[in-house]
Amino acid sequence: MLVRVVLSALIISSVVFNFFLPEAKAEIRNSHLKFEGGWIRVTSPGHPMTAGYITISNNGSKDVVLMSVSSTVAKIVELHETTFNNNIMKMRELKNGINIPANGIIHLKPKGLHLMFKGLKTKIKEAKKYKVKFTFMNGSEVEVSMSGKKIGAKATTGKHKH
Repeated sequence: MLVRVVLSALIISSVVFNFFLPEAKAEIRNSHLKFEGGWIRVTSPGHPMTAGYITISNNGSKDVVLMSVSSTVAKIVELHETTFNNNIMKMRELKNGINIPANGIIHLKPKGLHLMFKGLKTKIKEAKKYKVKFTFMNGSEVEVSMSGKKIGAKATTGKHKH
């Protein structure tokens, strides 16, 4: 009888947790991710796009794939990669996402992997904080605060753990 009661309680709590608390579920699914030093390049008025940079650590035992990013400051945010071939810089969208290896780290930084904020709805101002949502292949999302910074300014060491 006791086993039946315990099993019933576990099943009910699992149903409540999975269906009525999806945000908590996403938070737990991403507890192994750490976001550090996130910043968005400051813009001048009327400039339609800018770039964002952040370091993401995956302390979990499985690879994680970052599929998309969004923010209220831009119509669209794309995952991009800058490459150099024969001293010619090329930038391309990464439509299949960015893999973050198990126990690994990725650096979204100038002249490499980065976020491209297109169709800006507001000027990005220095030191102002902007909310950016990262969506992963497993459907979970993490919202991170990123600061406006001038290019060449050192990123803060502020950490955001999930």
